Amino acid sequence: MSPNFTNFKWNTVTDNTATPYCVRASKALEYIDWDALRTVAEKMRDIPCTVGDQYGLGGRHVVREIVFDDDIHWIGRVNIPQVNFKAEDLYIPNPVHHFWTSVNATEMQSEIDTMSFIREHTDVPIPRVFSYDTTATNAIGAPFMLMECLMGTCAMDMPESFQNIPNQFKHKYFDSEAAILVSAIRQIN
Repeated sequence: MSPNFTNFKWNTVTDNTATPYCVRASKALEYIDWDALRTVAEKMRDIPCTVGDQYGLGGRHVVREIVFDDDIHWIGRVNIPQVNFKAEDLYIPNPVHHFWTSVNATEMQSEIDTMSFIREHTDVPIPRVFSYDTTATNAIGAPFMLMECLMGTCAMDMPESFQNIPNQFKHKYFDSEAAILVSAIRQIN
């Protein structure tokens, strides 16, 4: 059975992206052991999986879709290694453990704990975290988490962001977003 990738519309770096950040980030991705991440996911479920080619970049993380042979989808979120800023040095990354501190690990653990708390105490759709490692010296080569994939494309990744949401739906979209936030606050308090 071949995995069925969803091809979410993620803002991502393409081969023709030339901004210095995108070039550095693309180079840093070469130093993440994606095969090791796949292995961790397979061991968690004891089912073969594939890591998708598409990826999304944030300021500090890269996300890739992981699809198991039974068509269950997870997301692998990995911290992007820092790279030097000189093109003449080929943007070679510094090993993650050169800048990853116990404070970074604590912040990541807090984020995971917060996600779990909100998931358990509200009806806000928060992805379940299945596995993680807050250290930078693991087999993947960077701190990571494997989490549930919430199917869909977020509004921020729609073409031209919110500009392409038809006017008759914008009000409903923003009302729904506000309702989720208010609901979460009420449920937690």
